[in-house]
Amino acid sequence: MTLQVHQLVPTITPRDAVGNHTFRLREILRSMGYRSDIFAMFRHGEVAGDTYLADHLPSDAHAVIYQFSIGSPLAERWARHPGRRLVNYHNITPVELVGRWDGLLDAEVRLGRQQMADYATRCHHAICDSKFNQSELDELGYVSTETIPVLFDVAASPPDKAITGSIKRSKRGLQVLFVGRIAPNKAHHDLVAAVKVARDVYGNDAHLHIVGTDGPPGYRRLVDEIVQTAGMSQHVTFHGSVSQSALVAFYKATDVFLCLSDHEGFCVPVIEAMHHRLPVVAYDCTAVGGTVGGGGLLLADKHPMIVGAALARIAQDQGLADRLAAAGRRRAADFTLERTTERFRASLARVLDHPPDQP
Repeated sequence: MTLQVHQLVPTITPRDAVGNHTFRLREILRSMGYRSDIFAMFRHGEVAGDTYLADHLPSDAHAVIYQFSIGSPLAERWARHPGRRLVNYHNITPVELVGRWDGLLDAEVRLGRQQMADYATRCHHAICDSKFNQSELDELGYVSTETIPVLFDVAASPPDKAITGSIKRSKRGLQVLFVGRIAPNKAHHDLVAAVKVARDVYGNDAHLHIVGTDGPPGYRRLVDEIVQTAGMSQHVTFHGSVSQSALVAFYKATDVFLCLSDHEGFCVPVIEAMHHRLPVVAYDCTAVGGTVGGGGLLLADKHPMIVGAALARIAQDQGLADRLAAAGRRRAADFTLERTTERFRASLARVLDHPPDQP
């Protein structure tokens, strides 16, 4: 009889980093000969026909992999399952960074952090996106952990030529890009401050492009107020959620990728930027330093004067920009879908065929 290895995830949506990862992991499991499906509490309409509600999770599955990135009552269903219990941990933002902005998110984050601790002895094996994520679970006493990056394809789409052309035609000063949900842990307010310094102190007609969906409404309002008060309304553009081809166009048409996040569990856009030879400047915090590695310029301090100076230096020194682009491209090669897929196959073959002792 074909063994069942299923995935459990609180919410499954298309064009989401965890969602895309979950679908790619399903294909790996199926290619290994397992019967594998995705079960979720909430399903986006576009993927409802290709997934199942969590209530239908078979109790006789050989193993269940829980995609862990937020607190959810669904975690208890995973913890009680009689099969092998694996976690794929994508990190949970600390409550002090997000709680004040969204009451529901505050509750979900607090629950998730508590579940992380409570289920340490219920987990047979945990696969983490980064060494930073793995260290969190190790500190909580998880008996078996390892690091394998998230599954994603950096070379999936050609660029939208209309967007590429539009940015290049309007280009005067440095075109700065950040990709990520507008949430307090992503520190969009610091991005605005750094670009303002590049403009006001170093005389560069810099422009900030922000790609990503809105997060807590209160934080978005704050960022909008900062942009307006700082006189940056004409120099910051919020593009919202974009297609994959449009995203590639932003990577190819801008001059530098700037990440000043206070918390990241991995940060896929950093690798995407590197793959497209976009120089990366990033604040060395949480998992960001491990993701960037030697592929970008890491800053120990993100004071606007320091970041603004880094941006100005890149704008003035094409040789530095070229060296960063080349280093980033080499670093991105460590995260190709083919390489990460093989690491997942090897890990799952080992864990599922020779599982550790029952917790």
